[in-house]
Amino acid sequence: MEKDFVVSELLGQGAAYTVMGICIVFLILIIIMFVIKAMALLSAEKAPEPEAAPAAPVAAEAESAADEGELVAVITAAVAACMGADASSIVVKSYKKADSWNRAGRREVIENRF
Repeated sequence: MEKDFVVSELLGQGAAYTVMGICIVFLILIIIMFVIKAMALLSAEKAPEPEAAPAAPVAAEAESAADEGELVAVITAAVAACMGADASSIVVKSYKKADSWNRAGRREVIENRF
């Protein structure tokens, strides 16, 4: 004896299985979310309190200006040494950092691969 399956019964069972599967997936995702949040709370370290925050940017700007002045002095001395001139006669109006090491590295990688 064969049992005749009614299409509406099959569709109803399929829909029930689909809804049950989606519910299980979302339940597991919610559990994973809570586990991750719990791990983050357990592993969180106490953040250090900021000390003298307003003075820090001023000190950083002063240090940056001093470093830039030192860099200009070194560039001036190097140019004067190469030209054989007096450093006081040379004025550095602007400078730009050369990216030669980066280019040389790329060129070496390309030459070694091909």
